[in-house]
Amino acid sequence: MPTSTLSSSLRLHMVPAGRRLDFAQVPGHYAYVYRRSRYAPWECIAHNARSPFVDSAPLPVGAPTEYVVVYQDAAGHVTAATSIVPALSAQLPPTTCLLGLR
Repeated sequence: MPTSTLSSSLRLHMVPAGRRLDFAQVPGHYAYVYRRSRYAPWECIAHNARSPFVDSAPLPVGAPTEYVVVYQDAAGHVTAATSIVPALSAQLPPTTCLLGLR
């Protein structure tokens, strides 16, 4: 990961569709959203992402999950990254289910 960060620019919210990530749109840069669970390698889940981004993929039960947004310039060089945001597994359902919402 790059050394420069856009501090506190990544926010995680639970929504009926999954986990909504709000992050800064940096002019002239492309945002790539990464996720990892159970200390596995980072997985890019969105290329040239727009904010807000909703991750609706099911997560492993009880696995610690983290998100980060990495910014690249037009040449493909990594220029910045947000701080890593943990998604506490106790707050996350394993899958998104609208029946459980009231």
